[in-house]
Amino acid sequence: MFAASAGSTLVSAIGGMRQGAAAAGAAKYQAQVARNNAQIAQQNAEYVSQAGETAAQAQDLKARSALGSIRAAQSASGLSVDSPSLQDAYEGSAQVYRLDTANIMQNAALRARGYAAQGTEYLAEADLQDRKASDSKSAGYLGAAGSLLSGASSFADKWARYKPV
Repeated sequence: MFAASAGSTLVSAIGGMRQGAAAAGAAKYQAQVARNNAQIAQQNAEYVSQAGETAAQAQDLKARSALGSIRAAQSASGLSVDSPSLQDAYEGSAQVYRLDTANIMQNAALRARGYAAQGTEYLAEADLQDRKASDSKSAGYLGAAGSLLSGASSFADKWARYKPV
């Protein structure tokens, strides 16, 4: 009877320690997944930023080409290029093209910021999982200690009641 009680206590203590170790292992895995996701989000932010710059440069080249075509058409029309109407038309087109380029850059910056924020969230999740791993291990040890204390108390109680015949 005493052996069964001691064995049960020991098995319970070992089980608590293993349960804590398993939970800690799972939390460490989740922390690493979150760190990997943060790295991917950072890479995505850099890619979106670079792609935005490239798209803006391409838009700027198209705009310059279009503005050159406008200026050539105005010159070919036989009207004075210094005419206020032609200048207004040229400047209006230039402003539209500059706005298009600025919108491309702004959209890329917003997307990059979204990825950067996502990366920050993943890093926070990794920290949380690291703490969870540490706490799970501690909880396993505390559970094992509680099982040992409970078993020792039960054993002491049974020993005190045991009266040899």
